[in-house]
Amino acid sequence: MNEQADKQIVASYNFDQMIVNKNDYMNLIDIAVNEYTSLKFPIKIEKIDSITKQILNSRGIFSDYSVNLINRTSGKIIQQSKTNFSPSIFVVSSGYLQTDFANKKSLQLVLINPFGIIIKRMGLMLFASLVFSIVCLLAFRFLQHILAKQKQLVAFKNDFLSTIAHELKRPVASLSFNLDCLSLPAFIDDKSKHELLVNSSINATAELNDTINMIVALAKVEEGLLTLNKEPINLCKLFDELRGKFVSYPVKKVDIQTVYETNDISVTGDANLLGQCFANLIDNAIKYSGNEVLIIISVSKSDRWIVVSIMDNGYGIPEEKLPMIFDKYNRAHTENTKINGFGIGLNYVKTIVEKHRGEVAVESQSGEGTRFRVSLPE
Repeated sequence: MNEQADKQIVASYNFDQMIVNKNDYMNLIDIAVNEYTSLKFPIKIEKIDSITKQILNSRGIFSDYSVNLINRTSGKIIQQSKTNFSPSIFVVSSGYLQTDFANKKSLQLVLINPFGIIIKRMGLMLFASLVFSIVCLLAFRFLQHILAKQKQLVAFKNDFLSTIAHELKRPVASLSFNLDCLSLPAFIDDKSKHELLVNSSINATAELNDTINMIVALAKVEEGLLTLNKEPINLCKLFDELRGKFVSYPVKKVDIQTVYETNDISVTGDANLLGQCFANLIDNAIKYSGNEVLIIISVSKSDRWIVVSIMDNGYGIPEEKLPMIFDKYNRAHTENTKINGFGIGLNYVKTIVEKHRGEVAVESQSGEGTRFRVSLPE
């Protein structure tokens, strides 16, 4: 019977009506085999459904599914293995498996809501991808922050170099002018003018030297290389020397008053660094004041501290800027004054005082002057 059945099946193929590559012989053979199989063994979709279930279960897939027989041209479903499953918009459809070229019939497997299985199997990968994405976003955010910071630093560097060049140029120009004048006969013969120029040159040299020393000291602090040459310092003598230096300020009328608890109040520290600190505070008091400057310096003992107070009658510091005045490169007065500076003086004061295990504080109100209090251990 089987032999007769085989003889009765005659399959003819018109490849001209099919979209195939006629030179692809393996594909043509596959088409012929599929056509012959579809004629000899008509599709039983229920059996295919049963086989599909076994294959899916063997692979740990237990979601709802349907095996559909579809007209490939129109996309219309001719037959379904299941019609009683719950409708869902979350479906995964396989590609078409051509089974009948003449009638353009194809098989398609449709998985209903398989994402639970996908997430379960890919949970670790999805979690790793999520973590990696978060890390990338954070890295990108950090990179943006770094780039913005670098732009800010570049802009500041240019401004800082411009300002510091101006600050160093001022005493150098003063020195150059004084030396040129000293070479003229009129100034050589006039002792008073000669002495004035010499003192001005000494002050300009000291200013230049102090500025350079301050920059070098801050650089050493940042590198952890600053060492203190400690020795006993008589603060009364130190402020008397500073008073003599600043009372002859060339532009303003400066009155510096000193109040000492005793005439022999000493601390142990680096005389050059502490002297530069107090000189900065006095210099700021003069710069940020009117034409008539009054500075009161008091030195006293309090418990285990030596307290130095420097009070002026200057412009004062706005309340909102007080917490930031000791920050590096910060300047409290930038709007209403044309005083040049690069904002490291008060940071230098705080750094050196803290290197001596001391403390520095400020009290000020806009328009009512400023008072700095430096506390140093005995």
